[in-house]
Amino acid sequence: MKKYFLIGLFIAFTALTNSAKAQIFLGEAFVGLNLCQVDGDQIMGFHKKGINVGVGVITPIWTKNNFSLDLSLEVLYNQKGAKQGRKYFDDKIDPITGIPITGEYDLSLSYGEVPFMVYFTDKKLVSAGVGVSYARLMSAVEYEHGVKTSATATSGDYDQNEFNILADVKLRVWQRFKLGFRYSYSINKIRTREYHNLDGTSLGNFNQFNNLFTLRLTYVFNERLEDLHREEYIYQGDNPKYHEKAVERKIKRLKKQQEREARRNKQ
Repeated sequence: MKKYFLIGLFIAFTALTNSAKAQIFLGEAFVGLNLCQVDGDQIMGFHKKGINVGVGVITPIWTKNNFSLDLSLEVLYNQKGAKQGRKYFDDKIDPITGIPITGEYDLSLSYGEVPFMVYFTDKKLVSAGVGVSYARLMSAVEYEHGVKTSATATSGDYDQNEFNILADVKLRVWQRFKLGFRYSYSINKIRTREYHNLDGTSLGNFNQFNNLFTLRLTYVFNERLEDLHREEYIYQGDNPKYHEKAVERKIKRLKKQQEREARRNKQ
């Protein structure tokens, strides 16, 4: 499955290159913070933190006026997992493992991930996108009641291949820097596990899924800053309606400035 997925990515990227000869490819770098949980592990809350770092390339495939449709391909190092602090203080012993029951839990999963996104961008300022990703589990470290378990990335406890759905919004905050917010959920289960009550009776088997929010800062490498000016500052073309709108906005700003100055003079 991994082989076919990578072949599909190569074909898609080749088609993208051929269909966008007149377009520009922009390089990106990302650094972000993940807030994670694992659905199905009997623990609630996005208490686990991880990092999201990587690089990517983005290109417009359709533009009209101030709007564009963009395709993006990324390569990320992405940390996921779940965490819970101590819940029990009566030193009760787990009848199955023989260790004290504290309720503490810490799961750290590290993935190499390749997201493919489609973005709709308004005036080069705000982008909203959806996409899918393939992730490969690189490492897995799990602690239960403060004791490390035998689970690893290759022990068979976890599925090493993960597919995700993504939703993303990002806003330009200054020149080539953008601040983004991303949601990710795994399509396939990352593992199946049986859970027990405190008395050792089974609660059943539960499928588990990664669930996380990410706050990211993006830097765009080769974006021309002169292209970021809004139409009210630079007018190019022969359509008079854009020039008229620019003039109207300029007049409104001047009137507001004059009103503020008049109020200050009265004081």
